[in-house]
Amino acid sequence: MPGQKLMTGLNHMDGTTQMSAADWVARISGEPVESDWLAFEAWLEAAPSHRGSYEKALTLWLDLDRQSDSLAATIADLDDAADAPSASRIPRRAAAMWWGGAMTAVAAVAVTFAGLNPYHGAQPTIYATAKGERRAIDLADGTHVMLNGGSKIAVRLERHKREITLAQGEAAFEVVHDADRPFQVNVGDRVLRDIGTEFDVLRANGDITVTVRQGMVEVLRSKGANGSLSLGPGARMLHHEGAFGSLVVPVSADDAFAWRTGRLIYRDRPLSEVAADLNRYGENRVRVDPAAGSVRFSGVLAIDDQSVMVRRLAALLPISETQQDGVITLHGVDNTR
Repeated sequence: MPGQKLMTGLNHMDGTTQMSAADWVARISGEPVESDWLAFEAWLEAAPSHRGSYEKALTLWLDLDRQSDSLAATIADLDDAADAPSASRIPRRAAAMWWGGAMTAVAAVAVTFAGLNPYHGAQPTIYATAKGERRAIDLADGTHVMLNGGSKIAVRLERHKREITLAQGEAAFEVVHDADRPFQVNVGDRVLRDIGTEFDVLRANGDITVTVRQGMVEVLRSKGANGSLSLGPGARMLHHEGAFGSLVVPVSADDAFAWRTGRLIYRDRPLSEVAADLNRYGENRVRVDPAAGSVRFSGVLAIDDQSVMVRRLAALLPISETQQDGVITLHGVDNTR
């Protein structure tokens, strides 16, 4: 009978491997997260028999689907036979119970896994920080990510690629090289491709800033237009979303990464740029009075409460600050009087 044929196929599988395959089928039939997919792939590659066992279980389910009527009759026969005295009553009933449970699990995963691709349809993992918060993240591939305040990224690690989307804010990456799984960051209208390097990406107010400390980063236009540029150590790309071109300038990469250790370093930067940074460290909006537009700052600010950082800045520059209705305004001070 068709049902007996399928049962025989299962019995030929190693018992331990068989149950492991069923366990994985159940685990990934719900709403698996990134760690589930990676652990499943690791199990598949742990022993040559695992992938074959899983594929056989899936094949059995497809056979089951085609022969559902015959299988239902077979299981009914087993239940009827179990009511009569028989030396094989317990083993047969136990086999029927396992078959039903295993096939339910395999049925669920057959819908989830298309073409035996364990990453098919996987949802990205979201990481976010509140303003003033910093967060260190170790991805499953060994890559280290540090998120600055008010930032959000979506992470999708797949079999043949690793993809990050920076929706807002700032993130620093220390990427582990993997030739078989390229690493890319989508940010606005640009795509960054990396080969085992360290770089910082900032997206704020329509501006994209990419600073490389180690290795190389290739920058491409995300909409398929021709042209790309490469950034090496100490290079920074400045780009406004929607613009065709980008500006590349030399910088101190260590200064760009200083926020990870609680410092902001400036070398003759406009006050407006400092204010933009302060906006990521508190809920108040920091703005610059047009009369203070020519003020520039060189120095170091320790990352702290936003109001404390503003007071420290005012002590270092010829400016004053006022606060009203959630807005902090930086005013210029006339020292000639």
